Amino acid sequence: MNRVHCATSWRGALNPLLGTLLALMALGGCREHDSRSNVPLPSELPPCAAQLDQVTLDPTLPSIAVIGVTEPLRRSTPSARVMARVTEATFREGERVRQGQVLARLDTRDLSARRTQATAARDLTRSALELARTNVERMRALRASGAIPGTQLDQAEAAFNQANAAATTTGAMIDEVDVNLSYATVAAPFAGVVVRRLVEVGDLVGPGQPVAVIEDDTRLRVVAPIGTDLARRATPGQELSVVIAEARVVGRVEGVIPSGDIRAAGLRLQLGIDNPAHAFQAGMLATVEIPLDEKDQGVAAVRIPRAALFERGQLTGVFVVNEQSEARLRWVVVGEGRSELVRVLSGLRMGERVAITVGTQCLADGRRVTEVHR
Repeated sequence: MNRVHCATSWRGALNPLLGTLLALMALGGCREHDSRSNVPLPSELPPCAAQLDQVTLDPTLPSIAVIGVTEPLRRSTPSARVMARVTEATFREGERVRQGQVLARLDTRDLSARRTQATAARDLTRSALELARTNVERMRALRASGAIPGTQLDQAEAAFNQANAAATTTGAMIDEVDVNLSYATVAAPFAGVVVRRLVEVGDLVGPGQPVAVIEDDTRLRVVAPIGTDLARRATPGQELSVVIAEARVVGRVEGVIPSGDIRAAGLRLQLGIDNPAHAFQAGMLATVEIPLDEKDQGVAAVRIPRAALFERGQLTGVFVVNEQSEARLRWVVVGEGRSELVRVLSGLRMGERVAITVGTQCLADGRRVTEVHR
């Protein structure tokens, strides 16, 4: 505000004397403001001597880390197929089992009794079948000689067919009992580790009731939530670096799939990793490093000397020198690291120049800069 504006701002006052007094007070305030305005602006100060460093491309491809969890590729719950009591369960949680190893045995006394009955019935029907076969052969011979009428032969053949059907039925009954007896032992479907034991000796189990949970940990899957932008950078078959328990392994991208839960919408990144030595277990945290696209390097993958940075509160800034040799304040986001060169994630572009001075008091937004060479 200048003096003319301050003076004219009181024109039109109703009371001339009051207007005059207020105008004088305003003029005094304007004079005080003008005395403070004598402080030179940064652009009016002498140039600040500073070393200029150009923003360069970071030679390492930057990446973004996403956190996931390992899970087995194969998981099975071997179950009982009949209703019976558990008579043996020698496995324990954490134990490694081989394919076909018996995990539990069930009480089979009732099945054994049924098999004994079926065997006796089969033997009886087989004897009846042999007798009917002998009889029908004799009747055929007599009929051929004309000693008996045809009705007797028909009756003999009908008796033979009935005996044959009865023998077949009893044989099928034994096969059925044998199948049920095979269900009385629960075996591991593949080699793996027992992660849960679900039965104890004496428990009554029914058809379909699981006795254990087995996981194959020779190969694991890493599942990590991922945003849409990062999902575009992950393609099936792509190899990404994965860190699990401070060990770095290579994971192969299986794909990006929906979360499958409408209450938690989003995408999931799935990678497969080999685990032949069983070094990792399901449920461990895994860090997947997704490299940024090359087109993002000009923005996110640049570096500058650490000496060019300064902090004000929680903010980190630099002074960028433009073509007019003026310093312009720029707030930036830097990555982790303790080297002399720091990675700038946001705020700078490759080719720009940053100013470095012994003290930041010399630099100010808008002040001219004179380059000092090393």
